[in-house]
Amino acid sequence: MTYPPGDGAAHQAADPDLVAPPPTPVGRDSTAGVAVMAHLRRQTGALLAADAGLDEDAPGAVHAARVAARRLRSGLRVYGELLLDDLSARLRPELAWYAGVLSPVRDLEVFAATLAGANDDVHGFGDALLPWLRRRHELALAAALADARSPRADALRRALVGVARAPGFAKDASKKARKVLRPPVLRADERAARLLDQLRPGDDSDSWHTARITAKRARYAAEVGAPVLGKPCEDLARLWSTLTEPLGEAQDAVIQRALVLDRVDDPSMPLSAGEAFVCGVYVASTHDREVASHRHAREVWTGSRDEHGRLRAGLGR
Repeated sequence: MTYPPGDGAAHQAADPDLVAPPPTPVGRDSTAGVAVMAHLRRQTGALLAADAGLDEDAPGAVHAARVAARRLRSGLRVYGELLLDDLSARLRPELAWYAGVLSPVRDLEVFAATLAGANDDVHGFGDALLPWLRRRHELALAAALADARSPRADALRRALVGVARAPGFAKDASKKARKVLRPPVLRADERAARLLDQLRPGDDSDSWHTARITAKRARYAAEVGAPVLGKPCEDLARLWSTLTEPLGEAQDAVIQRALVLDRVDDPSMPLSAGEAFVCGVYVASTHDREVASHRHAREVWTGSRDEHGRLRAGLGR
């Protein structure tokens, strides 16, 4: 099905195959299948609700849709072995595609908000950049909506609702969640910790970005496990959330550097010599912001190592 422009919410409301199932309660005695199903239902509902707001460019809709897609993809990656029919391998690439088509819109939103809240006397180029960002945002949103209302996206939404309603589970899903979910939480946590241990401020952007992705996976894995594994797991998710903030700020600096360079090279809106100069100054400042954010992340991580060890040990009880 292809939605006419502006009709995403109407089609969802009218189509029973696009109605997310109700939330599933999870407790310490729940099975692993119940815990995973609760995650699938919660994030599928969040994705559908945000997706319905894309047509009207509702505040926060793009960000919420991307976050839900990433959480679903991460949950399928970490806990996918509990599902039958290779669902994880089939859905994860589609969720990555869906989040990816929204990424340019979100990047432009973040940069525009950053500039709007900045002291222009410091940056001196808001007038040169904001009109270009707004035009670029319009084009990016139109392209994202074309994809979000395509048959491919519609098939993804229907598949997610179908899986959330009645996931096919492997045998281990009937076991207590406390036993089944603990190992994948610890594996995701260990991978993220190992990468952060190796990194130092000044290391290349791609390595830090990879560490950010693994930290988010550790966070999302802990969030799924928290209702059954208790406070240590909940606190572990909080710890990783604290780490991903400066890592996200560093990645914002990388993205914004690329956007300003695109602006400088855009022949359709030539810059004056003065505007080109302040753009160059801003590009240089993004390098400083990136390294400062990496340094902050490193400080947060080293300061959290003892707590991290205690929380991991607490998961073993």
